[in-house]
Amino acid sequence: MTTNWDTLLERTTPETPDRVYSCVRTVQDIAHQAAPRIIKLHGSLPSHKPFIFTEDEFRTYPANFAPFVNLAQQVMLEHELCLIGFSGVDPNFLAWSGWARDTLGASTRRIRLVGSLNLTPPARALLEARNVTPIDLGPLVKDVHSSEKHERALEIFFEALNFAKPPSPFDWVKSPDRFSAPPNAPDHEKASRKEVAETWAGDRLSYPGWIVGPVRQTNSLTYSLPTLKKGPETPEAHLRFAAEKIWRHRTACIWIFQKDLEEADQHYDAEHSNLSSPERIALCVACATEWRRFQDWGKWSVWMERLQAISSEEGRLAYAYEAGQRALLKWDDAAILTSATSLKSEEPIWMMRRAGLLATLYHHREAAELYQAALLRIRQKQVSDPKSAWLISLEGWAAFYHRCSKSALTDDPFSYPEDETDETRMRFLGAKADPWDTISRYDNLTTKRIDRNRKDSEPWSLSFKPGSYRHGGSTRLGGDDECPFYGLLELIERTGAPETISNFDVFSTRVETAYRAITNPDEDDLMAFLARYRGADKKILDWALPRTKVAQLSTEAVEQLLEGIQKRVDRLRALNDTQNGNNHLAFLLEVMARIVIRAPSKKALELFLWAISLFEKPAIWWGGYAASNAVMEAAVEAMALAEKSSALLAAIGLKTPGEGGAVATERDWPEPIDAFSDQNASDLEISTATSLRIDELISHVENGQKLDRGRAIRRLHLLFKAGKLSNLQSQALQDAIWKRKGESGWPSETDLHPWLFLELPGHEHASEVFRTNILKAVSEGSVSHDLLMNLRIGLKVGGYLLDEATLASCISVCLDWVPPSMEGRSDFDIAMSGDTGLNRITAREIGEVLARTLLPMFDPQTIADRDIESRLTANESYQRLPQLVAVAYQIERLFPEHASFALSLVRLALASRDPERVYPAYVAMMQYTQDEAFETENSGAIVELLMHAIEQRTQPGLSSALHLMCDLVATERLSPANQQRIVAALPALMEEYRYDQGRLEVPSLADLPLVRKRIHRLTSLLRKQDYLLEEIEAQLSNDPLPEVRNINT
Repeated sequence: MTTNWDTLLERTTPETPDRVYSCVRTVQDIAHQAAPRIIKLHGSLPSHKPFIFTEDEFRTYPANFAPFVNLAQQVMLEHELCLIGFSGVDPNFLAWSGWARDTLGASTRRIRLVGSLNLTPPARALLEARNVTPIDLGPLVKDVHSSEKHERALEIFFEALNFAKPPSPFDWVKSPDRFSAPPNAPDHEKASRKEVAETWAGDRLSYPGWIVGPVRQTNSLTYSLPTLKKGPETPEAHLRFAAEKIWRHRTACIWIFQKDLEEADQHYDAEHSNLSSPERIALCVACATEWRRFQDWGKWSVWMERLQAISSEEGRLAYAYEAGQRALLKWDDAAILTSATSLKSEEPIWMMRRAGLLATLYHHREAAELYQAALLRIRQKQVSDPKSAWLISLEGWAAFYHRCSKSALTDDPFSYPEDETDETRMRFLGAKADPWDTISRYDNLTTKRIDRNRKDSEPWSLSFKPGSYRHGGSTRLGGDDECPFYGLLELIERTGAPETISNFDVFSTRVETAYRAITNPDEDDLMAFLARYRGADKKILDWALPRTKVAQLSTEAVEQLLEGIQKRVDRLRALNDTQNGNNHLAFLLEVMARIVIRAPSKKALELFLWAISLFEKPAIWWGGYAASNAVMEAAVEAMALAEKSSALLAAIGLKTPGEGGAVATERDWPEPIDAFSDQNASDLEISTATSLRIDELISHVENGQKLDRGRAIRRLHLLFKAGKLSNLQSQALQDAIWKRKGESGWPSETDLHPWLFLELPGHEHASEVFRTNILKAVSEGSVSHDLLMNLRIGLKVGGYLLDEATLASCISVCLDWVPPSMEGRSDFDIAMSGDTGLNRITAREIGEVLARTLLPMFDPQTIADRDIESRLTANESYQRLPQLVAVAYQIERLFPEHASFALSLVRLALASRDPERVYPAYVAMMQYTQDEAFETENSGAIVELLMHAIEQRTQPGLSSALHLMCDLVATERLSPANQQRIVAALPALMEEYRYDQGRLEVPSLADLPLVRKRIHRLTSLLRKQDYLLEEIEAQLSNDPLPEVRNINT
């Protein structure tokens, strides 16, 4: 406020202004000019009149300019007033200040009059009586020329104000680094632990109190590495130094050095009494948390005992919370709930941390209520401490979590609180406590680390020079200061965050991405990720938990996961939180489906029966149908024959979709019957109860809905082939199947492939329908994947003999097939239609049906169709359909003069490394090796190709090569020399196909278990030829994966 008319103030522009002032020149401006502002009480040059000048204008001012009077009085009520260049005898000022004194009495704020005043004692006393404190700077400028006294006095005053200005409560002023010295410096230039600890303690005590420190303020702690004297120091000095260093690393969110943890442990018991209770709590929590990261439970327990011994409410709460974090890693939901229940406190941070634990248990409404209550409590506290960095940072996180969890407080899943005001956002930014600064930092760190890991993992780097390249990647000395994955977990724990709440993905996706950023995640990292992750994206399991990773898990990890998942699924089902927990339930089942292959046989049966029980009423949520089926099928893989019989009985008894009340995705309702073999069915003992169940299934075939009818037929198909149905049941099944037929003549409403009915009662009738609907359709020009697949299997199952004309017609139709053109269609249309994939499997099936079924029906002595010969030996056919290489053996068998052409087809396909050509080539190679009576020049060449693939470890198709070699060795058709070559190749092959092999590409990783299975079989056949093979066989006999151990399956 100024009574001057001049425009000096508004024309003053600092070089770096941090405030921009508006100007109030008239009464009308008061309502429209925002603070901060300059208020011209007596008018402003050149034209804002009237200028208050005469005695009458001063006298009538309160009446004529009442808004200015009210404004000035309001300022005096709310603010300290500092008068500069003002005499203090202005009549209006005296009246206004007198009004303030009359209104507030002793509570009136002081008014200060500053300048070179040279006041007499009576004048000073008069001012003080009017509540004006004079700050007379006259003595300081007594030697200054009279024309400069006021200017110099004000300069002195402003300099004093700037010097005395208190630092921002949001700036952390740390002591300068005085302790860095060269390692070879003399001891007197180095600091002692005591000196460093005292300085660092000052930094800690001046810390503003952010719950998560802003990186610009804490980053310098990362590089604070003092050079210490080598002389002896007191145990207290060692403890204090370690405690302060641990605090600094924890505040900077970087790894704590293990030597500091050990030093603290060494001296704590003897010297902890020299630490205050808060210091002891902070140290115990930091050490316990860090040892939990490393899952060293012995050292964790030591620090937890020390924490428990601290008799304070804060210590009790910290102990309960840390116990809850350990329970999270151990999948112990009961212990998590116990810890959450113990965290009852009126302090907002403990409300939030309790909410975070409850959110992991999907108690989302209770967690949301706590976040809301915490936010309210924080804002109540801010009334008395509005500049607290601790409260503002806490408010930022609480407001964020409240917003995420708001819909859990209502029945509306899309309910959100109102947006934060600009004032609130600016408060977070001003206090350096905006949560998104921290979240974005971890997002950026994660992205950079993933990109760095990708570059480091590249084995080769291409040079611009022709023919030149070099090893890729980088050599890194030492580790990183921080890990985005564990840093994010620390953030979640420290702020009491929910990973996911009320369908709001707060941190789950970030945790997943941060886990990807770990350079070489070990088992502890994986277990921590699976224990903390609350999302539902099963795609992450393809890279986080592939089959090779499952094989490397320890027995303890497998047991913990299987037990923990089973209990958690049961708890989530009981919770019946359809809005939140069901998606994660399905994810847990997907995890179990991968882990259960490592279970012992009896445990696998137990889990199979448990998965079956999920479909007792009420059945599991429909989103878990497919995952439950995966659990059942994987459990069967892990079982021995005895357990498989029990599991098969349970699978037969499993409710059909109609019986179980399937909803939504009824087709995903589990049907594990396909996981059992004909041998499992043959071993089955049919009890009275099972016979009654068979009758029920026959009833479903006759009268059930479409899904029930098809599922019942699938189960009865396995039992019928094994001879487990009585004659009456077989006849009843036949009647039930053929009672409902479609226009094509096939049984209707089954969703089953037609060939299946050739193996069921009534197969005579099925045979006629097969000829009409399948065989005739193909011979007349119809081609599709399903049609050809049914033709291939049906001809084999039905034992059909085709006349040469029909046979030639079917072959010609297959050879004539051309993939439909994609020209003129958009990429989107092609992608959505799936035609590309359909064309691929159709082409593959053409090669299969020709090689395995149609061409083998021709007798090379009687074949007379030269057109087939010319088309099978034309290069154009293989350029259009590379999958036709599968017929190579049949070409040589039917047309021996083209033997060299047939061999060239196989060679070129293998050399291409294209799976679309390689695997059909192995169909031909299998036929070469299986035909004992057909010994040709090419047979030896084929064996040599197999030997080469094994010795060179060529992919794709290595497991197929090994499989064929197993057959040759088993049937004693491999020469001793080649056997020795195999013996020599196996150790290197075994070494390359370890489960922890990191250099294999995806095709090799996919093939790895099958390669090990074939190695196991070969070593069992050849073990007597080399002692190394006996060691390999012993190792593979105890392989963690069932398909590798059990070479007879």
